[in-house]
Amino acid sequence: MRYDDLHLEIVTPDKVVYDGAVGLIQVPGESGTFTILKHHAPIVSALGKGQIRVIGKNGVEDIFSCEGGVLECHDNEVTILISKINQ
Repeated sequence: MRYDDLHLEIVTPDKVVYDGAVGLIQVPGESGTFTILKHHAPIVSALGKGQIRVIGKNGVEDIFSCEGGVLECHDNEVTILISKINQ
């Protein structure tokens, strides 16, 4: 990973669902959808039910459905912890 990459890891109790460099992450926050881009301010947020949209560095879009969870973003590292995911 380059220093200026935004790195995402989506983790469930069973496995790592996604691990890689991305350009954009949209998540269902409890108060509405929000977007994480490179150099985002540090944040910890609860997630609601909805879709996690990921645009990879290669431009490929992945969408995951989640029932809720927690997101942490710090120094271009984003970790999303969720109990269950549907892709």
